[in-house]
Amino acid sequence: MADDVPLEEKKDRLRRVEALQENIARELNAPLLGREVEVLVESQNDGRWEGRTRTNKLVHFSSGPLDLRGELATVKVTGTSPWSLQGDLVAVG
Repeated sequence: MADDVPLEEKKDRLRRVEALQENIARELNAPLLGREVEVLVESQNDGRWEGRTRTNKLVHFSSGPLDLRGELATVKVTGTSPWSLQGDLVAVG
């Protein structure tokens, strides 16, 4: 079967699907603003800790000089974006 869809049409369709997915992700994350979430801390990147919630949402947050790798942390969400959450450390453990 021949591919009769022009390359520009394929690119346009992909851009529309990506924009739709970004809007959906933004809408799903927005209600978390101001809430506290439990995060399993994975690593530190550029001076900020990052980890994942029980629902696999990526969370970036700052803390003091503690090594939090492998810890469960409570983080208050102070910002949301389509692909991650930003927050402040509330408690460890």
